[in-house]
Amino acid sequence: MKIVGVTQARIGSTRLPGKVLQTVLGKTLLDYHLERALQSKLVGKWKVATTNETDSDLIVAIAKAHGVTSYKGSLEDVLDRFYQAVREELPQYVVRITSDCPLIDAELIDQTIAFCIENQLEYHSNQSQESYPDGLDVEVFSFEMLQQAWEKAELTADREHVTPYIRRNAKQKIQPLSLDAKYASLRITVDEPNDLKVISHLITTLGSQEKWITYADYLLNNSEIRKINDSILRNEGYMKSKFNEIQLRNITNFKASDEYRNAIHNLIPGGSHTYSKGDDQFPILSPAAIVRGKGSHIWDVDGNEYLDCSMGLTSVSLGHAYEPVLDAVRNELENGVNFQRPSALEKEMAETFLALVPGHDMVKFSKNGSIVTTAAVKLARAKTGRDLVAFPVDHPFYSYDDWFIGKTACNKGVPEAISDLSVTFQSFNIDSLRELFAKHPGQVACVITEPEKGNYPHLPADFNVADFLKQAIELCHENGALFIADEMVTGFKTEFPGSITKYGITPDMATWGKGIANGFSFCALTGTKDIMEMGGIRNTGEEKVFLISTTHGGETHGLAAAIATIKEYQNKNVIAHNHQIGRKLAELCQQLVTESNLSAYIEVVAAEWMPFFVFKDKSGAVSQGFRTLFMQEMIKRGVLFQGAFVPCFSHTEEDVYYFAKAFGESLKVYQEALETGYEKFLVGEPAKPVFRRTL
Repeated sequence: MKIVGVTQARIGSTRLPGKVLQTVLGKTLLDYHLERALQSKLVGKWKVATTNETDSDLIVAIAKAHGVTSYKGSLEDVLDRFYQAVREELPQYVVRITSDCPLIDAELIDQTIAFCIENQLEYHSNQSQESYPDGLDVEVFSFEMLQQAWEKAELTADREHVTPYIRRNAKQKIQPLSLDAKYASLRITVDEPNDLKVISHLITTLGSQEKWITYADYLLNNSEIRKINDSILRNEGYMKSKFNEIQLRNITNFKASDEYRNAIHNLIPGGSHTYSKGDDQFPILSPAAIVRGKGSHIWDVDGNEYLDCSMGLTSVSLGHAYEPVLDAVRNELENGVNFQRPSALEKEMAETFLALVPGHDMVKFSKNGSIVTTAAVKLARAKTGRDLVAFPVDHPFYSYDDWFIGKTACNKGVPEAISDLSVTFQSFNIDSLRELFAKHPGQVACVITEPEKGNYPHLPADFNVADFLKQAIELCHENGALFIADEMVTGFKTEFPGSITKYGITPDMATWGKGIANGFSFCALTGTKDIMEMGGIRNTGEEKVFLISTTHGGETHGLAAAIATIKEYQNKNVIAHNHQIGRKLAELCQQLVTESNLSAYIEVVAAEWMPFFVFKDKSGAVSQGFRTLFMQEMIKRGVLFQGAFVPCFSHTEEDVYYFAKAFGESLKVYQEALETGYEKFLVGEPAKPVFRRTL
């Protein structure tokens, strides 16, 4: 198989002119780059694609000294320059690297090539998850895809950066990596003078022939060197190119939404069937109701189009109206959806789901999360003979049932005697949990908690969630209580199927929902047989536990949707895609916040499975007013935003850059509001907390 590698090199650079000709220990950076690239065992021939700029002959001469031929082409149309460099070679695959990566690693080049070919892909990059340090980027793609891009790409960003068109259109697969996230923030590239200082230090100190991880670990262990260039923004040039071509929507018409709002509260208490979808959760200038969705976009009753961020309150994991799921649902609808006896599909779904959850033997289905969390609590009380239920005091929602709501500010209608049966502790704080057991010896039936959060602000920087979970389970069992992992939000997001497999724990029970059926109604309770069988009917003579009994819990179209969703996760590495989207969005937004000098007022919590944002006023206090203002500005620009971004399989790189541009434009309003107050810019009142005592 013929594989040709092309490295791009140019003289001009606004931030560091002539960067590839800079020298360290008497050799140019281009020399080091070519020496290391030429060590690849799979690339049959290397070429340098340079420009028609003055002095580019210097690049050609260096390449020639290494036995590498060069091609001179367009400065602006980089795609054309790249294609022309390799056109006459007619390879099956092309490798792309850039000469501002002087310590490129040949082993990574070969690994990237091998993965692409073995999986019969049209495109693959070792940076598809942006897990490696900047400066080790390798892209491999078929010559046919390169030719198609050269012929059809028209956008400026597609011509300036070679592979965006290919990434959008090629068959590709994200490679599973076990690489520590700590490496992603490092820079082993040269784009600015401070980068050159770091590279010079690495070569002078360690030599020029080490593996990439040696240089990376050195930077991690020597913070004074790492800090020289760690504030430089990654891929800033490409971001600006994308922003130039994106035309943001300007949404100002909410006439139909206003009419809907005026009518709906006379028909439905709260105006919706989920309080977090209610009008008091959004600015006045926002859609009141959604008509349809497709992929990652939705349309409101006024016909306005939005990029969707919350994806059905995190329940839509693949995308709205996702065809493989719809096909499964359509097929099942032909057979009917509810019968006098269980559907045969219930056995298939039970086997399919339990195969994903190690250590759990039985499952119960339902239509919403409150049912399964309450069922888990009931089983725990039945199993232990105890009354008290423990959960984190700072968790937003477990159930609408009395055992949880009675402990919130919205406890009207819940007898105090019921509320007193629930006790709380500080989330992810093992000492707080230990104190709770000491305070209520022999009384706690169970601890229910989400197994993971996007951030842990009240805990030390070295906090380890896996250690906490294992210690919490041990502590529960030592005290005769059960441990319930609530995977309602984390399931099908942090990992597949969830955090309990990510961290290798086996809770007594786990509750599941949201992303499992791609927006269709399906939730589940799983657990060990000795606990779950208590809700069965086979233990003759024992007292019956009336667990979950719902007419609609086994509806066939919901089960079909769940099975189809699981298949997509198994076949298409959905988790890796979604995490890639989440990381990229958080990275771009952090860049924009940093550039705008707003880091003290907007916190980007970069949880790859669900990045979210904290908005503060000028004093640094968290502010609903400023949060609502930012929602208003994002909605105006066509992004339905509530403060978080839930990646789904239909979100694309284009969506991420659209969000980022809208985010950047909204930052400008935020800056002004910090000086004069949000009230000057926000139409109407700030959004209100869901859990509040008074309306």
